[in-house]
Amino acid sequence: MKSSILEKHTLTQWLSPSYPIGAYNFSQGLEYAVKESLVCNEETLSDWLSENLEAGYFWNDAIFVKLSFFSETEEQLERLVELINAFSTSKSRLDEQILQGKAFSKVTPNSKDAPYPIALGISAKNYDLKIEEVIPLFLQSCLSNVISVAQRLLPIGQTEAVKILRDLFPKIEEVSQLVLISSEADILSSCYLTDSCSIFQETIDGKIFKS
Repeated sequence: MKSSILEKHTLTQWLSPSYPIGAYNFSQGLEYAVKESLVCNEETLSDWLSENLEAGYFWNDAIFVKLSFFSETEEQLERLVELINAFSTSKSRLDEQILQGKAFSKVTPNSKDAPYPIALGISAKNYDLKIEEVIPLFLQSCLSNVISVAQRLLPIGQTEAVKILRDLFPKIEEVSQLVLISSEADILSSCYLTDSCSIFQETIDGKIFKS
């Protein structure tokens, strides 16, 4: 019983907004999307999040968490690092993964300096956490961060923000189940608009977020 309680609190702490990985610095292209009115209200934000959950960076990052959790050799981990770097569609997105990974490993014992999803997967394995619990909470954490970003960019209040995330709970569970049976071959992105916004984000003058 004590072990399961410790595991629950460890995972909750890691994926809390207060965990010092600097996630609040990154919008993952949303700032540019808002600037160009591609995301402008609650409905378009929900669509943005849902699409990236199903076939964008949320989907890919969750798979990288899962693959690193089940990795067995340093060679496998090195390949995953190369692959996640290759799937970073912009320099700012690559910086986001690397900087958050460094911050995570710095404050997390038994971790590894690697891009954030990989560092998280390795740590979850080292702490004997349950991957079927890690994946949905990881996705919820990522979604919560982007919704928080949207609250700073759009006229979306706390009530609307809570509802957006709550409405995505079934989708989080659905995607999590698919991630748990995924393989390296399932890493993909059909969210070309998001990828483009991530690139163009780097050109914004006076931008608030790093990505």
